[in-house]
Amino acid sequence: MERFQDSGESIYSFQDEFLVRCPNCSFCAIIRRLDPNNNDGFAPRRFSCTACGSTKDWSESKIVQRSDSEPTDDYFHYPLWLQTPCCGQTLWAYNLRHLDFIEAFVSAELREQKPDEGYGWSNRSLFSRLPKWMQSAKNREKILKAIAKIRLSI
Repeated sequence: MERFQDSGESIYSFQDEFLVRCPNCSFCAIIRRLDPNNNDGFAPRRFSCTACGSTKDWSESKIVQRSDSEPTDDYFHYPLWLQTPCCGQTLWAYNLRHLDFIEAFVSAELREQKPDEGYGWSNRSLFSRLPKWMQSAKNREKILKAIAKIRLSI
C-alpha cells in the first residue's frame, strides 16, 4: 500500500520556479528567483526562454493573483506549461517538484497528516488544500494518467 505523509509544505513552497509557455515562441520557459537563497515571495524574478532567448525581469512590491480560467504564474501571468484537462477540471503544477508532490498524494492509498509543531492541526499545508476532485479515490487513475501526459510534454 502506497503511503503519503504530509511534509507541511504550502503552495508557496513550490513558487521558487515556474515552468511557463513563452509568450513569444510558445515553447517551455522558466521563471526563477534572481537570488535562489531569497525565499521572500516578493524576491525579484527572471523569465527566460532558452528556445527564443527572450528574458524579462520582475521586481514589484505587489503580487496580483488572477482568477482567469487558465492557470498562470503569479508574477508575469504567463500560462503554466504543466497543465492538462482532467476530470472536468484543469490539473496543473508550477514545476516538476510540485507535480511530484501531487502524484505522490494522488497515488497514495493512505494519506497521513501530522500536526504542525507549535501550532497543532491546521489546514495551511498543500496537503489539506488540494481540491476534493484530486482527493477522491474514484479519480485516482484518471489523474495519474493526466500526470503521465504532462510529463511527456517536458
